[in-house]
Amino acid sequence: MAELTLEPTRRGSTERIKRLREISDKECTPSISMERAVLLTEAYKKWEGKVSAPVLRGKAFKYIMENRTNYIEKGSLVLGEKGDKPWAAPTFPELCCHTLEDFENMNNREKVFFRVSEEDRRIQEEVIIPYWHDRAMMTRMNRLLPEEWHLLFDAGLYTEFLMQRGPGHTVADGKMYQKGFADFKADIQQEIDNLDYNKDMEALNKREELEGMKLVCEGMIIYGKRYAQQCRDLAEKETDPQWKQELLELADVCDVVPEHAPQTFRQAIQMYWFTHIGVTVEMNNWDAYSPGKLDQHLEPFYEKDIEEG
Repeated sequence: MAELTLEPTRRGSTERIKRLREISDKECTPSISMERAVLLTEAYKKWEGKVSAPVLRGKAFKYIMENRTNYIEKGSLVLGEKGDKPWAAPTFPELCCHTLEDFENMNNREKVFFRVSEEDRRIQEEVIIPYWHDRAMMTRMNRLLPEEWHLLFDAGLYTEFLMQRGPGHTVADGKMYQKGFADFKADIQQEIDNLDYNKDMEALNKREELEGMKLVCEGMIIYGKRYAQQCRDLAEKETDPQWKQELLELADVCDVVPEHAPQTFRQAIQMYWFTHIGVTVEMNNWDAYSPGKLDQHLEPFYEKDIEEG
């Protein structure tokens, strides 16, 4: 049998992809982004104690999506970053309120590091720690755990990673390819309208949970609309005709998703990525949010686009 030889994998199949990879590999440094933590703190200061926990979380998420930095890199045809720039990792003080020593450790690690600026340290010390130190989930857990558990932690038998993470390793289904967030919002409103307060003792609690979910849908819709407007604003000033046209195409995509169900292969890809960003901005699941059977979800859109030329 003849020996099978494989060509070395080429990094980047087009000049555009090669340039974007170059930016990612050589021009971006892993760093901490304080933007989410600051916006979350502003939201909680506005609404904590005035609304239920589910509604508070919904309001906070919507506030973040209304005010966060939406990064756009020239040449990128899929939009969305977790932080305010590439390789910028947000913090989640509602889960774990990091100490300044934690920040020093993240900044100084030799391998898996996240650079922390002096301004980041100032914000953590003056804004985040005073508000979140006693509110963070990890702080509250530590107050409840018996001394034996603290001894196990000190001995390294379990780590902070296992204490402060949200639900991870979740696999998405196909709903986001059949419905947009406006449709989900309508479904949620229907559930609210159908609640029976006379017969269901949990109706009030269900309503609060559903109201929080509805706010999340509104936040996602705003996220896409903001990106659409940013693309058009950039296109007005752009002198590169190719990038100008691509910005207008991106705006058209964001006019559809995530508010409405995707109709094309490109819209379906953007719909998944917007949803991924939304999930990982709302809760720190360590990016363990899988698209699931992505090929099966995307195949109908691909075949439809090919058939239409």
